[in-house]
Amino acid sequence: MLWRCNWVKQRRRILNTLSFSSIHGQFSEYPRRIAPKPLTHDNVYSCLRESPSDLKTLSYFFWCAKQNNYFHDDRAFDHMVSVVEKLTRRYNNIDRIIEELKLSGCEIKPRVFLLLLEIFWRGHIYDKAIEVYNGMNSFGYVPNTRAMNMMMDVNFKLNLLYGALEIFEGIRFRNFFSFDIALCHFASRGYLVMVRIVLKMMIREGFYPNGERFGQIIRLCCRTGCVHEGLQVVGLMICSGISVSVNVWNMLVSGFFRSGEPQKAVDLFNKMIHSSWSPNLVTYTSLIKGFMDFGMVDEAFGLLSIVQYKGLAPDIVLCNMMIHTFTRLGRFEEASNIFTSLKNRKLVADQYTFASILSCLSSSKEFDLVPRIADGIGTDFDLVTGNILLNYFSKSGHNLYALKVLRNMSNKDFALDCYTYTGYLTALCRGGAFREAVKMYEIITRENKSLDAHFHTAIIDSLIELGKYTTAIHLFKRCILEKYPLDVVSYTVAMKGLVRANRIDEACSLFYDMKEDGIVPNGRTYRTLISGLCKEKDNEKVKKILRECIEEGVELDPNTKFKVFSLLSPYRRDFSEFRSVFDKWRSEFTEDVDVSDSDDELSVSVG
Repeated sequence: MLWRCNWVKQRRRILNTLSFSSIHGQFSEYPRRIAPKPLTHDNVYSCLRESPSDLKTLSYFFWCAKQNNYFHDDRAFDHMVSVVEKLTRRYNNIDRIIEELKLSGCEIKPRVFLLLLEIFWRGHIYDKAIEVYNGMNSFGYVPNTRAMNMMMDVNFKLNLLYGALEIFEGIRFRNFFSFDIALCHFASRGYLVMVRIVLKMMIREGFYPNGERFGQIIRLCCRTGCVHEGLQVVGLMICSGISVSVNVWNMLVSGFFRSGEPQKAVDLFNKMIHSSWSPNLVTYTSLIKGFMDFGMVDEAFGLLSIVQYKGLAPDIVLCNMMIHTFTRLGRFEEASNIFTSLKNRKLVADQYTFASILSCLSSSKEFDLVPRIADGIGTDFDLVTGNILLNYFSKSGHNLYALKVLRNMSNKDFALDCYTYTGYLTALCRGGAFREAVKMYEIITRENKSLDAHFHTAIIDSLIELGKYTTAIHLFKRCILEKYPLDVVSYTVAMKGLVRANRIDEACSLFYDMKEDGIVPNGRTYRTLISGLCKEKDNEKVKKILRECIEEGVELDPNTKFKVFSLLSPYRRDFSEFRSVFDKWRSEFTEDVDVSDSDDELSVSVG
């Protein structure tokens, strides 16, 4: 009997070896000469990569998964994602792939669908994952808990919440991952009510979240103002034997400050000091920020001295907060000192740092500190920060520093956009350096042919606001000759410049040229031209433009209506022609109508 049992085991071992040899022979050039390799992760991964056919690779992957005590590692699954993608493109649907697998000798069992589902799930190919899941039912296989967990995750990621909930409720035997997936997605979406429900169900089933998920739930409680509920979750963590990290206490301290309970934040901090949890730099940063937000300046600086006494090296978050704090208190020199010390601390300024220090300079009017700020810039900033610095240095008249920033941005991997150039040129104009702006405009347009209408319009509008009408109109005419992209705003801005320069006939001519070029005037175009004509008291042209407005259905603003009414109503013939329009306008007039030039309100944003 013992001999027979041994023979049975030996026979199974031989059959497994032969079976493996037959599969492995599909991938090896000389299968009969080489002994089969042992089933290890490295050997399997090597065979998967050397496979001459995607379909054979998939069959071999399934065969390995059927062997006793063997489970594929992440490398194998990641490799199979590209394999099934190619098979999907070739056969279009999952049913065709299953049929081809059958023809190749692969036995179709529920495990095949489960592995296919996991491959698509890992590869974020969610539409095919749904197709595999539905295919299990069509083949008569009932999805198990693992399959339903993956499908629930797919529905959540596709934002199909009702579908995810339906799958969650349909899982007959929920495991830890069933609850963990639901908790993760509900917490990330801020659904605290659903988090409460799932957490109670999870505990009732004898499962407890891990430390990461507990932290996510506590963060949600603090963010939604339910800090006391977050404290209860901490108690649950302690009861379930999960260690509470100092980061959890930091979240609660910040949460109490945000909910308007600074005393409870202080009490919690004191409990930390007298317990086994030691506050870290994040704890002190949260307290200092909270004290400053509540105007408790002395307490904030007291904590700052404790940080220095303990020898904790400030990070960029604490430095940013202190720059912002000193700026609010009017202590601009100290804010600048912190900024210039970043290099010595081996800290890299971020966007918030530059925004804070530039706010400091703008409030202090201490433009002699600009060189110190420029020296601390270096090259480590992004496109948005670069645009902010360009704008500020140009406005403050420090054109050399602005050029330095522009040069650094040009040398970086990201490409400068129209808003970068637009912000730089308009800032130069507002800083009084319009000649430099025009020179830079010529250089930029010569080297960059992909500039949009907004770029050209912004520099023209900036020159008009400075009163440089001749230069602005010259640039506009050059845009027409060079066939640069222009839109209705561009023409309207040019007409505004002509009206302000008392060149009303040219403005009218430009208006009709614009219409001939196929550009449709808007309400602002009409109000700009009509305001200029009313100022010149040119009744005939005003009537002509007014007739066009009526025909086109353009609605004028109250100020422009008041100007037209004041100009034409004293004349009986004009009044009778537009009587119905004037009667309608009368009800809209008020005593406090602002009769300033309507075109003054037109300005181009630089983004």
